[in-house]
Amino acid sequence: MSTAVVNQHGIDVGALNEDIKLFEPVHPITDDMKLTHKGVSRLVMLDRYAFKDTTKTTLKAGDFVVLTVKADPKFPARGLGFVTSVDWNHMEAMVQVDSEFVSVLDDEEEASTGIVRRALSVIDKPLEVYYEQIAKRNATGLAGVETTKAQQDEWCEKFNEELSSMNFIPAGRVLYGAGANTDVTYFNCYVMPYIKDSREGISDHRKQVMEIMSRGGGVGTNGSTLRPRNTLARGVNGKSSGSVSWLDDIAKLTHLVEQGGSRRGAQMIMLVDSHPDIIEFIISKMQNPRILRYLIENTEDEQIKTLAQEKLKFTPLTETESDLYQGIINYRTMPGQGGFTQAAFREAEQKLVTGGSYDVHNPEFLTGANISVCITKDFMEAVENDDVYELRFPDVENYTEEEMKAYNEQWHEVGDVRKWEEMGYGVRVYRRIKAKELWNLINICATYSAEPGIFFIDNANEMTNAQAYGDQVVATNPCGKVA
Repeated sequence: MSTAVVNQHGIDVGALNEDIKLFEPVHPITDDMKLTHKGVSRLVMLDRYAFKDTTKTTLKAGDFVVLTVKADPKFPARGLGFVTSVDWNHMEAMVQVDSEFVSVLDDEEEASTGIVRRALSVIDKPLEVYYEQIAKRNATGLAGVETTKAQQDEWCEKFNEELSSMNFIPAGRVLYGAGANTDVTYFNCYVMPYIKDSREGISDHRKQVMEIMSRGGGVGTNGSTLRPRNTLARGVNGKSSGSVSWLDDIAKLTHLVEQGGSRRGAQMIMLVDSHPDIIEFIISKMQNPRILRYLIENTEDEQIKTLAQEKLKFTPLTETESDLYQGIINYRTMPGQGGFTQAAFREAEQKLVTGGSYDVHNPEFLTGANISVCITKDFMEAVENDDVYELRFPDVENYTEEEMKAYNEQWHEVGDVRKWEEMGYGVRVYRRIKAKELWNLINICATYSAEPGIFFIDNANEMTNAQAYGDQVVATNPCGKVA
C-alpha cells in the first residue's frame, strides 16, 4: 500500500517525484526543501523559471499546473490550479483554479465554481515547485564546465549552498536556463551595435534581435545610423521610409517572439536628439489624443503640429449619434432628468461640442519597445542658452562614389554625426528647431505617456571604462531603461 505525501499547497509530492524521474535535469523533492515563495513571487517562480513538462507527457488529473486564467490578447493573466480531468481528444483540460486567482475569471459560471476549461496549449505543468529544486539544477549546470567529476561535485555543492540559501540569486535567464539543457541565453539583456544603413544591414540586425529574444534576452537598439525619412536611396532610385518605420518593424518582434518560459521579450529603442526623424520618433508612440490636441494648439513648431495632426484621429458623430446625445441633454430640464447622471450629461455635452471623438492612428506603433532619446551635451547647452538646434545627418544624397563607399563601410562603426563631420565627411542640416521646443516636447510626452525616456549618452561615454578598450556606449538594454 502506497501513501501519498501532500505538501502545504496540496501537491502530491510522491506522484510528482515519480514524474520527475523522466526528466534528467530536474532534481526530486526532498524533505529539507521549504522555499515555495508566496503570491506573485510564487507565480513568477513557477511560470517563468521552473522546469516544465512542455510535452505534457505526464499530465493527468490531480496535477498542479500553471495556466492562463484570463486570455487577454495584450495582457493575459496567469494563475495556478489543479487538473480535474484531461480530454486528450479535444486537447483540453478542466482545472480547479486556486482561490487566489478566481477573482480574475470573467465568465460568471467559472467565477462561481472556480473550475475552468482550457486548451492544453495554455497549461504548463511545473516539475520544480520548490526554489531549492531550481537552485540544485542551476548548481549542477554551472558546475558542469569543470573538467573532472570531483571538481564538478565540489563546485555543485558550493553553488547549491549559496543559491538555496538565497545568499546569491542569479538573473532570471540563469534561473530558467542553467542546467536545463536548452539553448536559452544566460544573459538577461543585450545592447546591439549601431545598425548598418542598408536593407541588408537592417535585415541582419533584425535577425540577431530575433535570435536573442527567442533565447530569452532583452535587446537595446540605437537607430541613429538609419537615414531620415524621404532621404534618397540611390541604389533603388527611391526614397527612404525613414528610421522610425524601420525601428517599428524591429519593435514588432516583441509581439512575435515568445521567449523561454511564458514571458514576452523586452526592447529598448533609442534615437539621438539631433536625428532629423527625432520629432516623429517621439510623437509616433503618443497614445493620448488629449496631449496631441494640446501640442497642436500650443506648439510654435510647425513640424510638431503637423506630426501631431497626422497621429490624431477624429471620428465625427453620425446624425443618429448627435440626436441621441441631444436627447440626453434635453432630459436635463425635466423632472427626474430621465435617470441620467451628471457625468452622462457632461459627456453628452462634450461630444456635441467636439462633434465627435478623438483617438490615435496606428495605436500599436512602436508598442513592442520602450523608447528613449539619446541626449547630448550640445543639445542641453542649446536648451540652457535658448538656442536653435540643428537636426543633422550624413549628406548621403551628395556623396561621391568614394564617399558613399566609406559611408557604407564606416558610418555604422562611428554612429555619431559630430565625429563623422570631424572625419571630413559632409553633413546635411535637415532643419533647425528651437532647442526648448524639442525639450518641452520630450517632457510633455514623458509626463503624460511615460515615454520617451532620456539617456545622457555623452555623459555615459565619458564615464564608461569601455573607452579603455576602444569601444563606446551605443545604447542601454531594457534592464537599464531610463526616464
